Amino acid sequence: MVGAARDLSVYRQQKRQRRERLAGAVGLIAAAMAFATALVLLTGPLPLALGFAALLGVTVIAQNPRIGLYLLLFNAILLEQWGIVGLDPVTKWFPFYETLSGAYGAGVPVSPVEMVLLVTLAAVVLPRLIRRDGAFERGPLFLPLALFLAFVVGSIAYGVAAPGGAGPFYLNAAWAETRSFFYLGITYVLAVNLIRTQAQLRTFVWLFIVAVGIKSVQGIVRYVYARGNGLRLESIVGHEDVVFFAALVLLLGALLFFGKGFAAVTRRQMWVMAAAVPPLVFTLLVTRRRLGFIVLGVALILMGLVLLRTRRDIFMRLVPVAVLVVVVYTIVFWNNTGALGEPIRAFRSIATPTTERDMLSNAWRDLENLNIAYNIAGSPVTGLGFGRPYAFIVTQPPLDATGFTYWRYIAHNAIYWVWMKMGLVGFMLFWNVIGSAVVLGLVTFRRLRDGYLRSLALLVAGVALMQVFFSY
Repeated sequence: MVGAARDLSVYRQQKRQRRERLAGAVGLIAAAMAFATALVLLTGPLPLALGFAALLGVTVIAQNPRIGLYLLLFNAILLEQWGIVGLDPVTKWFPFYETLSGAYGAGVPVSPVEMVLLVTLAAVVLPRLIRRDGAFERGPLFLPLALFLAFVVGSIAYGVAAPGGAGPFYLNAAWAETRSFFYLGITYVLAVNLIRTQAQLRTFVWLFIVAVGIKSVQGIVRYVYARGNGLRLESIVGHEDVVFFAALVLLLGALLFFGKGFAAVTRRQMWVMAAAVPPLVFTLLVTRRRLGFIVLGVALILMGLVLLRTRRDIFMRLVPVAVLVVVVYTIVFWNNTGALGEPIRAFRSIATPTTERDMLSNAWRDLENLNIAYNIAGSPVTGLGFGRPYAFIVTQPPLDATGFTYWRYIAHNAIYWVWMKMGLVGFMLFWNVIGSAVVLGLVTFRRLRDGYLRSLALLVAGVALMQVFFSY
């Protein structure tokens, strides 16, 4: 009887919560329709479409905030943040990262990605504040991230108040410099509080696999299009896509080496990843992004080191053969300038570039590093502060034509740029975040016994390491 009463009480509570969510959704729809109608009467049809799109997104995310997190992950991989010269891909048509005022002239200086971030965060935090119906999870990286973000805010304030840099404080530049840090903090909070079961984690991984697979196939389509139209393109994928490609290879390798007895859904994920590898490798070969093979090398080296520590039998069977293959490949393709020579060119061109593109790229970065060193030497402890341009003691070719508007504020070398802008303490807090993520991933990998979760823990450590090399 007591159990039945308890079940009835739980049923009534769930029913009341469903009614509250339904009432909230109806209220949101009514408010959004009224707002959109007012806008269309005042300014025309565009705000109506934007209003209804916002209404749909807010309603869905309010009912299930996890959808907002899934949307962020999928679009972060699928949609280009920056255009690709010579191409007009469908994945750039929707300006997910561009403000509504810039994309549509709607007078709203907020981008869709920021709207999704804020709405999802509100859907997670507000119920906990109002009804206190659930604990707010912080997770093991909350403190390092919170300290770093607090120092980011302090560096913005320093940029406003203190004299420094080569010009006055510019708010738009400060936001362009720091917004990715705040995105990181919000998405961390969302992931910790929303991904609570292995089923939800598998959905997250499915979205990652599908998005990377689409980008891999898209690379082939773009290559065929460029060859068919006689186009000479600098690249056929976004600059950051190579990190996602390497991450998929790392995850597949981890599942193969460290997992056993997987459920059927995990085996399906592995088969899909395996099917994505050939177009992924082809795209890496033809995109001529040497950075792609560098970050892939970082992922493979990490895999080898973990094998040495945990699966020495596999290491002794596999790694010597892999080293032999690499040596033979290096000898045969050392001077090859075609697509098959891209992997070795990626590493050789760092010290001895052979193409004009690599020479210009290296020379530009050498000039930038001189300028960064000069600015760090001038303000090693406090940094320049965000929102102020840095000084140039040697002239760098301008990048305005590429669309990189804030190149006088944001350096290509994003590692030492943090020191230049945030000073020594901020630089140390930055490395504390990176180091904490890597250590957490490796320690979790050693402690867990579930092969699926171990592979994802290794992926976390690998992505953090790859991002460091990518940013440097």
